[in-house]
Amino acid sequence: MAFTLYSLIQTAILCTNAVAVLHEERFLSKIGWGVDQGVGGFGDDPGVKAQILHLIRSVRTVMRGWEVLTKHFPSQLLQTSCCQLVSIMASRRALKAVLIDLSGTLHVEDTAVPGAQEALRRWQRFSFLLPRRHCSPHSNILPSSPGPRLRQASVAVKFVTNTTKECKRDLVERLRRLDFDVQEREIFSSLSAARSLLEQQQQRPLLLLEESALEDFSGVDTSEPNAVVVGLAPDRFNYQTLNEAFRLILDGAPLIAIHKGRYYRRKDGLALGPGPFVAGLEYAADCRATVVGKPEKTFFTQALSDLGCSPSEAVMIGDDVRDDVGGAQDAGMLGILVRTGKPAVCGVNVLAER
Repeated sequence: MAFTLYSLIQTAILCTNAVAVLHEERFLSKIGWGVDQGVGGFGDDPGVKAQILHLIRSVRTVMRGWEVLTKHFPSQLLQTSCCQLVSIMASRRALKAVLIDLSGTLHVEDTAVPGAQEALRRWQRFSFLLPRRHCSPHSNILPSSPGPRLRQASVAVKFVTNTTKECKRDLVERLRRLDFDVQEREIFSSLSAARSLLEQQQQRPLLLLEESALEDFSGVDTSEPNAVVVGLAPDRFNYQTLNEAFRLILDGAPLIAIHKGRYYRRKDGLALGPGPFVAGLEYAADCRATVVGKPEKTFFTQALSDLGCSPSEAVMIGDDVRDDVGGAQDAGMLGILVRTGKPAVCGVNVLAER
């Protein structure tokens, strides 16, 4: 069999690759190639040494990636698509928790966002297959707990919401009717944050909330109010009630906004949130409300507090560019925007500014 000079060079390069993969940096250092990282400028014709180094690094990267996959993941996972494998490799970052918004992200009123259930199930499957070394000992996600594989995974998941139209129990029932397997303890709401603040400051609130949300404040003393709490309460946003709140604030009662959302999505289109009504009270009484829900930093840190991780180890997924993504970024988290609920009617440049 005749061997050309070209084929001999190819054979030599392949042998060099094989040895380099086995001995890695030690081999490169020994032959004096371990320090030079130069790749030449644009338009430069790379030399033989540079080409061999690039090829060695490429082969070594592939070998390392395959070693990681075969070591940490079962064989059936290796049959999945390239995009899924890339996502898994990216997850080797120190990620310990994912916060997911509810209204507008998973559902709009009594209708699930198309594909949301399947997306959540897919996340559950792949989260279960991730290595467990990042699992927090303080996490309430226990391997022995019932429910889907998501709760057995090393990446904890909590559902966070500014919804004030209903109590947590009603919200869980709504989600289950939509085929979402969610436990009540997995939800952290702005109502929970508001109650926590009231209990810390021992205040008796005037609650501007819908009747369906009052269950989350059961046991809270509301006699002779000395604080005003405003959520989304379309049936209570009338002159008489707002004037009562205005007079309490003038007498020194603090104004507590469960959140200041400007609008939200309903099946019939966008609707005013509590923010415009809070702003009206602020303007009339010349005061500034204390906000407890998203996008406040304290809301995100409270949601993560029982998961045993810092904001830098968590991501937030939501449909609100300001309250979900912007708030998460201000708290030190990664924010991921989905375009399933609120369109970016205002402030579309918020993300570009960050």
